Amino acid sequence: MRSMNPGPVLTPALLLVSTLLLAVGCGAVPRVAATAAKPTARTDDAAQFRIDLRLANDGTEDIPLERFEYVFTVKGVGVFEGRWAALRTIPPGQSITMEIPASIPLPGDLAERVDLDAPIPWRLEAGVRYRAPGFLGRILFDVGVRRPTESFSGSGTFTLDRAAASAPAESPENGGEAP
Repeated sequence: MRSMNPGPVLTPALLLVSTLLLAVGCGAVPRVAATAAKPTARTDDAAQFRIDLRLANDGTEDIPLERFEYVFTVKGVGVFEGRWAALRTIPPGQSITMEIPASIPLPGDLAERVDLDAPIPWRLEAGVRYRAPGFLGRILFDVGVRRPTESFSGSGTFTLDRAAASAPAESPENGGEAP
């Protein structure tokens, strides 16, 4: 009886697939640095932040970016977890800047938790999903086989401005006119 050993047929196919996957994995990856985080708006109930990023491509082909997934933590204030569509491409041999948003509900006892006159530490833990360079990278990304993510992090400090106090409504008792 004849042996049904698929070894001689599968070995070249497995080697080819392995080589192709390794070739896709050897492309350039984006280098990402969180350069700053700044409060951009504040009310008594919440604060909005802008996180500045610098992304670089040391490779010889474009690196299309898909999205950021991140956790932004402000010590004593709160945590934001989110996603942001990147929808940019890093040209070969160049750097670009981008910003991602975050908003955090403020605790009612914020002034007791944090010294608003001192720098407040922040931390970002994140990843950017991108399409590997090249024709094969595009195909594998489009069919969902390979969607690489480059992790990055950053930290620093900023000051959180006090919320503007609301002005009291004018009334006859404090100089306003009666209706």
